[in-house]
Amino acid sequence: MKPLPRWFRAFVRIVGALAPPLMVAITYRMFWNLGKPMTVRADALPVHTRAQRETLAIGERTAVVYRWGTGPETVLLVHGWRGRASQFAALIDALESPERTIVAFDAPGNGDSPGDRTDLRDYLAVIRAVADGAGGLDLLVGHSFGVMGIFVAVREGVRANRMVSIAGTADMNSAYATFAHALELPRRVDVRLRRKIERQVFDGDTGIWRRFVSELEPTDQTPLLIIHDRDDRTVELSQAERIASAHLGPTTEVYTSGLGHTRVLSDPRVLQAIARFASESVRTRSAGE
Repeated sequence: MKPLPRWFRAFVRIVGALAPPLMVAITYRMFWNLGKPMTVRADALPVHTRAQRETLAIGERTAVVYRWGTGPETVLLVHGWRGRASQFAALIDALESPERTIVAFDAPGNGDSPGDRTDLRDYLAVIRAVADGAGGLDLLVGHSFGVMGIFVAVREGVRANRMVSIAGTADMNSAYATFAHALELPRRVDVRLRRKIERQVFDGDTGIWRRFVSELEPTDQTPLLIIHDRDDRTVELSQAERIASAHLGPTTEVYTSGLGHTRVLSDPRVLQAIARFASESVRTRSAGE
């Protein structure tokens, strides 16, 4: 998370000390507010407009799903917080093949999907629906917050032959801690905000901090490609290093410089690394693994 102005951090400290409930309400909205949906960049429009679109119902919310191609191997791309599918336009161009069906989606409240709220459970529901419909995934790619989604989905039963983490967040606790640190939240505001998130977003489930982590089971040998930019100011490089150290299967790490958090998605060297990884022969995971 980018540094916030000094005056705002002072405001947080003062109001947090004098009126903790008010500061909890303010920071809660800041943490979960999706803001105005990202628009499609001009350079992504050609890829975006030629996709086949469908609407997927996930509980009380809906997500717009995009498809390119009709090949037997399914690739699923999962965007990050306040992102959208069109951010993967350059990668879709790089991966398109008669052998592949490439799928991406806008999570509820993101891109073209309606709503103003979402959480990782919505991501998981879409990932499961796409994987079930395809009978498993050949390649599962996540960016930023979406990386947690792909790991939790595979750990909880989605079949994927290989995975790619781009600028990935290591766990929900780290995502929250980065936010709290940037605001310099007073301790009692921090504690109350965590409880409010558990209560109002996750129906009182205190296990979210342990469940939402970018890790697989120790016995899982799914090949993993990790890509992260050293100059990423949104998700620090240490997050990628933690993901790499926790993965006991085959792991390839690609660290770039000067690209930041989003330009890494369209860098030619990154696209080449992902395309090469996607074409490598891998052992297919069986349903019992």
